[in-house]
Formats: sequence, structure tokens, C-alpha cells
Amino acid sequence: MISVYDEDTNKDGAISVKDLRRFYLFDIKAENKKALISTNYSVYKSEYDQANDFVYIYAKLDENKNGQIEEFEPVSIFWIDLKNPERTGRKY
Repeated sequence: MISVYDEDTNKDGAISVKDLRRFYLFDIKAENKKALISTNYSVYKSEYDQANDFVYIYAKLDENKNGQIEEFEPVSIFWIDLKNPERTGRKY
């Protein structure tokens, strides 16, 4: 799993921390990637739940679709089962 800025989502001519931050799962050969959080969200933190071997991802929805995150945009919490990262969901 990796969290990256990989697209100029705000169209300012550069890929930087001002763009949406994405979260991907790569296969063992790093050839195929799958977005674990929808690409219209920007990840800003995560927490590990050791008891359940889950990671919780906090992300803001780019509600106005301008490719950047503002303070007023809503936060969602997603979970990823680290025993089987294909299992994901939205908690809140």
C-alpha cells in the first residue's frame, strides 16, 4: 500500500501537496494498482488498529470538484483489513 500525490488535480501545472492525495494497493510485482479510497477523496491521515489488524484512513471529499481540499469539505473514515486488503469499506 502506498499514499501518493500522483496527478495535478488542481490544474496548477505541478504535482504537489496541494493536489489530492491518493491511496493505492499494488500487487507483489508493483505492476498493477488498485485505488483503495475513491479518487475524489484526499487522504490526510491513518490510524492502525492492532487488535483487529485494520488501518483506518481519514480522507476529505473533494465536494466542489476543484482538485484541492478546503477546510469545510466533509471527512470520511475508511477501513482496510490488512489480512486481506481487498476488503475495504467506509465506516463514517
